[in-house]
Amino acid sequence: MAEFDSVIPAGGKGTLTAKIKTTSTQNGPVSKGIAVNTDAAGAERLMLNVRFTAVSAVMVLPRAQVNLRGIEGDTPTASVILRRGDGEPMEVTKIDNTDDRLIISTEKVNDERQVGRQKTRPGDVVLSVTTRPDLKAVTASGRFRVRTNHPDARPIDMPYGIRLLPLIEARPERVRLILQDGNVQGRTALLRVQHNRRGQFKITEATASVPEIVKVHLIDGDVKQQVHSLAIMLQDEVKPGDLQGRIFETVTLKTDDPTVPEVSVAVNIEEKQLRRPVPAQPAE
Repeated sequence: MAEFDSVIPAGGKGTLTAKIKTTSTQNGPVSKGIAVNTDAAGAERLMLNVRFTAVSAVMVLPRAQVNLRGIEGDTPTASVILRRGDGEPMEVTKIDNTDDRLIISTEKVNDERQVGRQKTRPGDVVLSVTTRPDLKAVTASGRFRVRTNHPDARPIDMPYGIRLLPLIEARPERVRLILQDGNVQGRTALLRVQHNRRGQFKITEATASVPEIVKVHLIDGDVKQQVHSLAIMLQDEVKPGDLQGRIFETVTLKTDDPTVPEVSVAVNIEEKQLRRPVPAQPAE
């Protein structure tokens, strides 16, 4: 945003004030361009460059965000460094967190050491976030708030993301079948089931919740391997008009892996009417 004198007399001077919005934890060099349009001959458009270095009251390194990625059974951990911009020792006075899936801890450091790609300094605080060890597969996001001892710093809203993959995963998680005249391909969907730790397993049984509507075919057969391919299909006897719209079913896969004995896949079946062209009316 810029404030400026809109009329400058010939030979006179004017003032332009640029206001650049930064975040509360932004640090480092910032470069912005401002385009100025005038009615002066030969100077119809001027480009002004603004460069400065932003220093926040509290720095979060490498950035104010944590991402936790892993496989069910893991306890992924992410750490950031909190540092006061004025060089005074950092203290975390309070953490507001409503997500009981997170375990958040802080440690005050008095020496230099490597935390990811960053190095600590004496007086820094390392904030670490991990997940509960019993957490099941989940995808989630949110924010927690960190309050510090800096008198001028606002509370830091720290975004986080959690992505724990299941040990044995079906992709896609939900398949879609289409029942429509002339749409043969829509009656079948392919499914991939894989072990995310690259272990081998066998699918011992595959059943549909309503077998008179949906059937399952194991493309790989009864073998033990890391990845299995399946086809989920509408039964040949199911015709357009039989289902009366959209229905939701489930395919259940049983495995020989004792930690994941069963995997469920949602099946959406949508019945569509074939749009036929309206015959033209003869002219009178």
